[in-house]
Amino acid sequence: MAAPFFSHAPPGRKAQAAMAPADRRAAVLDGKTPAGAAEAAVLLLLNPDDEKMRDRDLLEWSVLLIRRNEYPGAHSGQISFPGGRREDNDESLWETACRETFEETGIPADSLKKIGPLTSLYIPPSNFLVHPFVAVSASTEIRPDPREVVDYKKIPLRVFDPEASVLLDFERGGEKRPAPAWTYEDYVIWGATAMILSELCLGIREGALKPGTAR
Repeated sequence: MAAPFFSHAPPGRKAQAAMAPADRRAAVLDGKTPAGAAEAAVLLLLNPDDEKMRDRDLLEWSVLLIRRNEYPGAHSGQISFPGGRREDNDESLWETACRETFEETGIPADSLKKIGPLTSLYIPPSNFLVHPFVAVSASTEIRPDPREVVDYKKIPLRVFDPEASVLLDFERGGEKRPAPAWTYEDYVIWGATAMILSELCLGIREGALKPGTAR
């Protein structure tokens, strides 16, 4: 399968900040991580809709997003990527992302083509330093674990243009505060998920990620 590849570094924190709440932009641009932050990793799983799209505009490809189950925690019920906290026996953050993805969606690691990392992002509510990885999934079967995942969608990347975002109010720090977001059907995508998607999509528009065969 012809997989996308990074021709140069993705646009980084400036692209992430485009979808950050106004009161978080300076911290996102600064990129500092507090001592003691836990490491986590997520996968941005890309799929062409059909065989004919493999060498076409990557913004027409889709990315897998999940809706998390309700639980006592900072990201309860949110729309996110598959992924989670690094465990002691994970040999790498890529392994963390693959293991968590398999546990949450049933997509096996051997069906994934690793494309490369995006910029790490610190998430204050959960004290996670999240490491995003872009990959292409050859698996068409998704079996969500109902203990962790309520449902999922494959959403075209063209949806995630920062200029097409809207300001919505979200519960943050015990009060309602505005943050940029996208809506797609019944999904509302904001916060860290939106910031990571912003870097990916702006990277595609700038030519950092291109269709074709990886080097």
